[in-house]
Amino acid sequence: MRQKKFLISRTYRVSIKEGIFAQIYGNLANIGSSFITKFMVLLGATPMQFSILSSLGQVSAVFQPLGVALTHRLKKRKKVCIWVTGIGRFLSFFIGAAWFFSDRRMGIIYLLVLLFVSAGLQAIGGNIWIAWVSDLIPQTIRGRFFARRNQILAFAGLIAGYFFGYCTDLFEKNGGLLARFFPNPVVIFNPQNQPFFLILVFIIATILGIISLFILNKQPDRKYRVQSDWALREKFSEAFRNKNFRSLLFFGIWWMLATGVGSAFWGPFMLKKLQMSMIQLQTYNTLSIISSLLAYSFWGKFIDRYGNKTAMSICVALGGFNPMLWLFLTPQNFSLLWFEALSSGFMWSGNAIATTNFSLAIAGKGKEQTYSAIYGALGGIAMMCSTLLTGVFFPAPQKLGNRWLEPEQVVFGIGGILRWLSIIPLLFVREKVYSGMKKKYN
Repeated sequence: MRQKKFLISRTYRVSIKEGIFAQIYGNLANIGSSFITKFMVLLGATPMQFSILSSLGQVSAVFQPLGVALTHRLKKRKKVCIWVTGIGRFLSFFIGAAWFFSDRRMGIIYLLVLLFVSAGLQAIGGNIWIAWVSDLIPQTIRGRFFARRNQILAFAGLIAGYFFGYCTDLFEKNGGLLARFFPNPVVIFNPQNQPFFLILVFIIATILGIISLFILNKQPDRKYRVQSDWALREKFSEAFRNKNFRSLLFFGIWWMLATGVGSAFWGPFMLKKLQMSMIQLQTYNTLSIISSLLAYSFWGKFIDRYGNKTAMSICVALGGFNPMLWLFLTPQNFSLLWFEALSSGFMWSGNAIATTNFSLAIAGKGKEQTYSAIYGALGGIAMMCSTLLTGVFFPAPQKLGNRWLEPEQVVFGIGGILRWLSIIPLLFVREKVYSGMKKKYN
């Protein structure tokens, strides 16, 4: 028992330390980063290209089952997890090369391909990491484990985002909101140099991402029973024979389809249509992160007691409500955005823990990696499809009452309705919930 507690404690400490570096790396250089969005804006990306960017982050999840295939013949997972993830992160070093293409359209294509390969490799590594950690952390405390870890990592990402967001704003024509602290701005803060600063940000992110893997190498690793190719096929077929898992898949696909509607346009809408600076965008992210930080402990305890299904039901209700607030935003008045950030942060923190833990809870011992891979892959495909379709069928402005909605706002409203409707398939999912010494289903 003492040895088991030591193993869990060491896993927790290493996971936190490496996760801090990994979180900062992801906030700066992964798909979904506001810095990648800003770089795409400077490159002149179109709405369709932003849709493709967002969809690539999801379709990369298709590679998660490769994590199962790569490890089913290995006794230990650590080495392959670190190498695959490391290659994916190292590719971020070359993001800035997109700026030097004489044809910016080719530069954007290069950037999208690079980010896709990088995200795909990291998705494989992430799937292996999930299985690795699930072997070390008992199911009864996983909710609190992921909650506490996410809480600390989010805070680290917040600090890094503020620092680099502030520095990026110094290159704006008006110097950003904090330019007043520089009465005599130096030549280096010329707006023409902003792309080169972002290139430096991506290089720094790559270095931090690699450092995190050196720390991850210290995490314990249990021996894993080598399995045959037949056993690998049986793993995947058994998952699809599980009626309850099929119900979860149906919900996951619906939820991700709904989430994908408009996912490409939150950042560009704030930067272009609401005319917000990077520091204002970071303020929005800050409020969301603070809300998440405060909510993680609540969600961890709540999920361990009442289950992932109950938590996801609350997230579905809030998930549909939040996009509706965006229908009332204008460049002159976007004060509702700060309330939405708080509500969104609370919701997504619960969604993050429940989504990670849901398939693990239904899978049972020894099946976590396979179930997680399938759930992530199919959900990623669903979100990719809706994200791309949003770009293809990008709507015209629509009138609502006495005001006109921007095309992005029309998309946000549709996405909110689809999120609410995802409660229908969620009702059919059954989950074992351990509350105290009693086991019940919901």
